[in-house]
Amino acid sequence: MSEIVNEYTKFGPLFLVDEEHYPEFCSYLKSATYKKSDFFLKEGEKCQYLGFLKTGFMRTYYINDNGEDVTFNFHFDNYFFTDYESILCNTKSRMNIKAVSDAEVLLLHKDDLQKLYQKDVYWQEFGRKMTEVIYLGAKKRIEELLYYSPEIRYNNLLAENAQIFQLVAQKHIASYLGVKPPSLSRIRRRILKR
Repeated sequence: MSEIVNEYTKFGPLFLVDEEHYPEFCSYLKSATYKKSDFFLKEGEKCQYLGFLKTGFMRTYYINDNGEDVTFNFHFDNYFFTDYESILCNTKSRMNIKAVSDAEVLLLHKDDLQKLYQKDVYWQEFGRKMTEVIYLGAKKRIEELLYYSPEIRYNNLLAENAQIFQLVAQKHIASYLGVKPPSLSRIRRRILKR
């Protein structure tokens, strides 16, 4: 039990689960390790799990009509990640989620999430909060692309996790920012001159 409480102290608020319900939540979780370049999800598969990244780094991307790899999102320590559309609609994913570094992940199967919802109104509230977190993350990503310049997006990414520039290929950072690699190089040079 003390191990669970220690885990709660570290991850509880990010899980949106209170201390009283945390042991029950943990009983549904499965621990998994992903090596660098392992897939959590491949395009064409139905997403079965919600993931919580304990340690490591993941990238969500898709392949566009021109065959280009386009980064949609990065996932750092203590982040939820999944293809929520695939889970909600029980459809094949158009996304790939891949480990950029070795990663420790806690997995919650979508069927177990439904079991929790049926148990108690507390878990329905948990589901609502988790959905809000996922929605706000997606909204933030869309707003950055719509309203901010690539330079501001670059600075935001740097502020969120400076390690990203050592862990991720420049072409993936460029695609996340919505620019080509030469434009990313120019942005970096301008910022370094300041």
